[in-house]
Amino acid sequence: MFISAAKLFWTIADPLNLTLILLIIGTSLMWTRWRRLGLWLTSMITVWLLALAVLPLGSWILAPLSERYARHVIAHVTADVTADGPVTGIVLLSGGAVDLRISAKMGHAVPGQAADRLAEFMRLARAYPNARLLICGGNARRGKHPSQREGPAIADYLVARGLSRDRLMVDDRSRDTYENAKFGAELAQPEPGQRWLLVTSAWHMPRAMAVFQAQGWPVIAAPAGVRDTPFRLRFKLNDGLKQIRIAWHEYLGLVAYRLNGRIETLWPAI
Repeated sequence: MFISAAKLFWTIADPLNLTLILLIIGTSLMWTRWRRLGLWLTSMITVWLLALAVLPLGSWILAPLSERYARHVIAHVTADVTADGPVTGIVLLSGGAVDLRISAKMGHAVPGQAADRLAEFMRLARAYPNARLLICGGNARRGKHPSQREGPAIADYLVARGLSRDRLMVDDRSRDTYENAKFGAELAQPEPGQRWLLVTSAWHMPRAMAVFQAQGWPVIAAPAGVRDTPFRLRFKLNDGLKQIRIAWHEYLGLVAYRLNGRIETLWPAI
């Protein structure tokens, strides 16, 4: 039920699917007595798609999310101690860090669309060699390949690249950001005064921080994929739709999490 309800909602709410649904409605209306309404609707959709293709609307809408937290700067006093104190551990939210479908074909973990999370996690893991490492990522292909889970695949990938398996803790149960924080806390057992860094995509960081704060775990943001959003004209509808899709998903996620009590605020403090 968890997966089916979420997938059903997102199938309808996905910006590309929603645009197609409205286009179908508009086209259908043009063959009825409500032709003017159909013409107006299809015209508005055309203008919307043209604006997405030409203007960086997706970047602008994503900017409040992706620029909320600055990139983590490593400034050592000693090996694992920064000016603010020692780093106890680093948490990775894995969603999309590996491509399970391709990994299954290749026989080893292959980085996925969110590979920047993996790169940032490895950078910090090497910078703080005594920090504990927590990977949060359960079954991303539930119902298809139940034996494939992101957490263990990422652990194998990191070990193959020189990180000690003794440092790793792996949550292979969580299915969303809320369960990342809940099950992750059960594994890590964070204590007051400890400093844990949280690694996830910059655009996902506000919701992730709000969830961890609601769980009583005051992690420190270490976003991956922090980018500037300069203004430039282009003609790439695919890029615009992709960014709008990410932004829409995150803003809806913040609202949904606030309504069901998983977070205490729509916009977490820095």
